[in-house]
Amino acid sequence: MTLFVIFWLLFFVFLLAILGTFALGGYLAAPWVPLWKKDIRRMLKLAGVKPGEIVYDLGAGDGRIIIIAAEEFGAKATGFEIAFLPYFLGCIKIRLKGLAGRASLKYRNFFNYDFGQADVICTFLTPEAMKKLKPKLKKETKPGCRIVSYAFSIPDWAPAALDKPDKKTTTVYLYRN
Repeated sequence: MTLFVIFWLLFFVFLLAILGTFALGGYLAAPWVPLWKKDIRRMLKLAGVKPGEIVYDLGAGDGRIIIIAAEEFGAKATGFEIAFLPYFLGCIKIRLKGLAGRASLKYRNFFNYDFGQADVICTFLTPEAMKKLKPKLKKETKPGCRIVSYAFSIPDWAPAALDKPDKKTTTVYLYRN
């Protein structure tokens, strides 16, 4: 086998691994769809994030929510991402912005993580993932924890508040445990 063939085999294995984690993330909870900064700010304002609070972002992608939560709201923010490329990009962004210690990204499935420390949990997940997540949120979140969801509601759970400024804007839901 030539060096050229070995290189291309390794490249395709690497590429398959990257694309495979995207597929796994899409299957488990949601495909990576980045949010606009204005929508992230709407979510965090609706949740009433205060300095020092612990914010979790489920399916954090490249860390946009946790970066804004730490930078602009003074929160200690943690994101969970299972797709390698957005996770890697998010880690780089956090370091470049000097947010290590205030924002962190974990390469793991949030369904296997305890939510007991969170003051605020942010989601932008599929309706099926929200259905699967509901019992975990009810069981593991502490009293007063706020859950803020972009676009999709938690089935059969009445929101405490909604943010939908106009017909063209996506709804943001706020829930309290």
